[in-house]
Amino acid sequence: MKGKETRDQNTRSLLFAVVEVGVFTAIFAMAGAWPAPDVNEGYYLAKARHSFNPEWCGNDFFLNSGEAHGLFFYLLGPLAASVSLSTAVWVGRWAGWLALAVGFRHAVWPLLPSRMHRLFAAAIFSLAARYTTMAGEWLIGGCEAKVFAWALVLVAWGEAVRGRWAFAWLLSGVATAFHPLVGGWMMILIGLIAISQIVRKQTRIGFFHPLVFACVTGGVCLASIGLWPALQISFGVSAGVRNQAAAVYVVDRLPHHLLPRSFHEVLVSRHLLAIMFCGCLYAALPYEAKRSRGLMIVLAAALLSSIGFVMSLFESLAPSFVYGMLRFYWFRLADGLLPLGLCVLLTQFLLSRPLLESSDQRTLRKTCLVAVVLVFFTYDSFIQSKHWPLLTEDCISRGDKLIDANSWENVCQWIQEETSPTDCFLTPRGASSFLWRAQRPEVVAWKNVPQDPVSILEWRQRIIDCFSYDGTLKNMARSTCVLGVSRLNQVADVYGASYVVAPLQSFVAMPRTPKTSYRNSNYVVIKLPIQEQHVNDQTRGVPTN
Repeated sequence: MKGKETRDQNTRSLLFAVVEVGVFTAIFAMAGAWPAPDVNEGYYLAKARHSFNPEWCGNDFFLNSGEAHGLFFYLLGPLAASVSLSTAVWVGRWAGWLALAVGFRHAVWPLLPSRMHRLFAAAIFSLAARYTTMAGEWLIGGCEAKVFAWALVLVAWGEAVRGRWAFAWLLSGVATAFHPLVGGWMMILIGLIAISQIVRKQTRIGFFHPLVFACVTGGVCLASIGLWPALQISFGVSAGVRNQAAAVYVVDRLPHHLLPRSFHEVLVSRHLLAIMFCGCLYAALPYEAKRSRGLMIVLAAALLSSIGFVMSLFESLAPSFVYGMLRFYWFRLADGLLPLGLCVLLTQFLLSRPLLESSDQRTLRKTCLVAVVLVFFTYDSFIQSKHWPLLTEDCISRGDKLIDANSWENVCQWIQEETSPTDCFLTPRGASSFLWRAQRPEVVAWKNVPQDPVSILEWRQRIIDCFSYDGTLKNMARSTCVLGVSRLNQVADVYGASYVVAPLQSFVAMPRTPKTSYRNSNYVVIKLPIQEQHVNDQTRGVPTN
C-alpha cells in the first residue's frame, strides 16, 4: 500500500511538473511569437539548410563563409533541409522555449519551492529579460543557437545554486558546444567561483573524485565541440587581418552589442538600476547559502561587464587591442543573468511567508506590489499579443522591418519561381530575408556578416562596392542602382550577379530606366548586365504586379 501511495505521489509530481513547464513555455512563447523570420532566423536557418545541403544557394558568399555554431547546424540542418524554412523555424522556436522553460524551472526550484512562487518568478523573468538588458541581448525570441545555450546556462546556474559545481561546469560545457560565447563565459565564471570556494574552504570539491573528474574533463571535451570551430576560423590569419576584422565587427557592424559608447543611455540606466535594485533586495532578505551562490554568479557577470567598460576607455590609446577583446561580447552574460537574479530576489521578497506574517501594514504593502507586477505583466502580454501571428495579420516580421514587406514577399516569390537556383542577386541594403524568401544567393547583405576574419573584410569590401558613395560605410545608398549603370555592371561582373532587385524609388532615380524583368508597386528586378540599347520598360510590355 505504501509503495502504491509513493508511486501515485510521484505520478502527481511528474504531472504537475509537466503542467508547470508547459505554463512557462507558454509565457515565453507569448513574448517571442513574432511572424517568421525573426531578426536572426534568416541567418541561422539558411546556414542550417546550407550546412546539410551545400548545393542550396551554393554560390552564396555568406553561406560559404566560416561558422562557429556547427552543433546547432548539425542538429537543425536535416529539419531545415527537409521542410519549409517557416516550418523548421517554428519547430525550433517551440523546442527553444521548452528548453528555456525546463532550464528556468531547474534554476529556481531550490530557491522557490512553491509552484505559485515559480509562476510569479517566470512572469518577472519574462518582463526583466526585455526591459533590463543593456547591450541588446535576448533569451526569449527566435530560433538560433544561443537560445539552447541559454537554456543550458540556466540549468548550470541551478546546479551552482545547489553547490554542485562540477555538474554546473559540465552543463556550461554543453552550452559552449551550442554557443562558444554564451556558454564559454558561464564556464569561465563557474570555474573561477568554484576555485574561490575551494580556496576559502566553503565547499568540498575533491577534484580527483571520479565523478568530479569526469564532469570536469567532460565539460572541457564538450566545450571543444563549439570552441574548436570558433578558433579554427582564425587559424593561419595574420594579426593585421584579425585586427582589421575586429574593428569592422565591433565599430562598423555591431557597436550596439559590443561598444559601450554606442549603447543607448536609457538601456544602460535601466540595467544599472536593476543591479542596484537587486542589491537592495538581497540586503533586505535574510542570509541563505543557496541564494548567495546564485547571486555570486550574477555579480560576477556584472563585474565582467565592468571589465568590458573599463577596456573600452582605452579605445583611443590601443584600438586594436580593445576591439580584439570587445568582440567577445563582455556584456552578454550580465544581460541574461540579471533578469534571473532579479526574478528570484523579487519573488522571495514579495512572497516569502516570514515577511508576510510580520505585520498587517507590510502585508498590505507587499500585496499591492504583487498586484502591480501582475498588472504590468498582463498589460505587457496584451502589448505582445499584437505581434502573435494567430491573432493578427497586420504585423510584419522583424526581419522585414526595413522594407515594404508585402511587395518584398511578392518579388521574392517571383524570383523563386522564374529564375535559376544558381542566379546570384544584388539586393537592397535594408533587406535581410532574401535567402529565406527567394532562396537564391546574393552578393552581400548588411545583416549577414560572416564570422571569420578574412570573410569579414571581404564582406566590408562588398558592402562598399555595392552601396558606398565615397568608399566608407557612413555614406551609402539603398541600392546599387543609385550609383549608376556603369557601377552596377561593374559590380555584377566582379561578383557574378545575374540580377539586381531594387526599390522602385532607386530605379526611377536612374538617369535612364532600363528594361525590367519584373515590377510591382515597390520593387523591380533587372537582368544584368544592362545593355545601353535597353529602353524604358513601359514600352516593352514588362509584367507588373
